[in-house]
Amino acid sequence: MSASIPRFLLPRGPSTWRPRLTSPTSRTIRAASTKATKPKAPASKIPVLEKPTRFNPPSHGKSLPNRTVRYPGPPLSESEIAAQKTKKYPTMMPPEGTFMHWFLNNRSIHIYITLGVLSSLAGFTFLVSLRRDSKFGDLLPEPKDAIWHPFATVRTVFEVLRLDTEARSAETKERRERRVEDVAKRGEYRKAHGLETEGFGGWTAKEAPPVAVQEAMEAGEDSVEQPKQKRQVKKWLGIW
Repeated sequence: MSASIPRFLLPRGPSTWRPRLTSPTSRTIRAASTKATKPKAPASKIPVLEKPTRFNPPSHGKSLPNRTVRYPGPPLSESEIAAQKTKKYPTMMPPEGTFMHWFLNNRSIHIYITLGVLSSLAGFTFLVSLRRDSKFGDLLPEPKDAIWHPFATVRTVFEVLRLDTEARSAETKERRERRVEDVAKRGEYRKAHGLETEGFGGWTAKEAPPVAVQEAMEAGEDSVEQPKQKRQVKKWLGIW
């Protein structure tokens, strides 16, 4: 006669040892005369667009860009905003209403300063050149006199400039007169030796030299110069 052992006396083991109670699965039996229906997809309320070939950003946003700067904390009062305009910040431009702000943003004063510096440099260069090249450079005043006596310095500079101009004009006039005298003496010499049969500028002496030229050359006079013949220069490709 077999005796049944109570469950609580049996040793506990893994759950795989115990028999599983399987629930009966429901199976649908389809007759041969009926057709299988396809499962319907759930109707989506949101329309799905086709994926584009590339990213096309929108031409404009839905709302205008908000360019107002937002700072944390409560908004500033009118007195605080007015105080910011007159406050000096490090490494920043001077605030409005100050002398430095007017000096740095005024164009006319910058033009005056620039023209003054350029004019001073040009005048200094002119005086140095006049003192070095002119014969009357010793009459020019010293640079320190221009500070204590500016009007007298300007008057002296103009006087020295006038003397230098007159001296240069006299030298140029003497040089021209000397050249004219040399040309006249050369013409008289050529006429006295029979080198010219016509007046000044005639071409007869070049085309047919007179007998006096040949006699002078035979006599070996040093005063008569022999015409120099040009050396034939070999040209390459007709250019050099």
